[in-house]
Amino acid sequence: MALKPTVARYALAGPGPLLTQTILLTDRVHRALVELSDGSAVFTGCDSSKRPLQGHRHAHIFCESVPCSRGEITEISIYAPMGFSPLDEEALQKLKEIYDDQGASTSLVLLGLGQPAELGSTSPLFSRSRSWLSHTPFLPTRHPKATRAGVAKVDSTGFQIGCPEHELLRLLGLAGFPEPEEMERVAYARLGEKEVPWDAFVRRREGDGRGPANGKGYGFRIVFPEAVQGPVAVGYGGHFGMGGFAGEE
Repeated sequence: MALKPTVARYALAGPGPLLTQTILLTDRVHRALVELSDGSAVFTGCDSSKRPLQGHRHAHIFCESVPCSRGEITEISIYAPMGFSPLDEEALQKLKEIYDDQGASTSLVLLGLGQPAELGSTSPLFSRSRSWLSHTPFLPTRHPKATRAGVAKVDSTGFQIGCPEHELLRLLGLAGFPEPEEMERVAYARLGEKEVPWDAFVRRREGDGRGPANGKGYGFRIVFPEAVQGPVAVGYGGHFGMGGFAGEE
């Protein structure tokens, strides 16, 4: 029995927005797919009773920028571990134009559907690697904890509970990844020839008053004890292109 495809990959037919606008573009892609699929659970993230699905197995939307560009988004991938049904595939095939609030369009060309392991040679987000570098900012979902006296609360990890490092370790574990052997902060993303700080990225979905825990973005390089299959994406906005890592091997 053939496996359901879990990835749909697109190229932008013309100049796209900068990678710093990822969360805005992915939100529009999400809304378009919900409409084109008549509310399929794989795109809405909710069941027929409007209850959120468990396990983060519904669609994640990732944006990429080829190294030779000036930082514009050049590819978009839709990844859903639960897989796409034939009706979902029809919706993905119909996704050809995305419009912003001013009516400007972004044209998409479907390159194909498949599995993450089949894309490792064409996308670092879907590679198999030990070493991973932040591609978009990691946005923590909890605040650092301290005592009433202002002393940081620390657990067995050695990090303050709720600090970015602690949150990254916690969320990677919940996502099923092994604990990294190494972890270091990275101050910026490289877009074309520019070094762009993480706070230059839009970090909140349109209309979402909640947002990430402290509003800031962080970057990391992490090394796992063994190679893992991408994608690796955790934290606030993980289904909308945030908290994504690119394999370095």
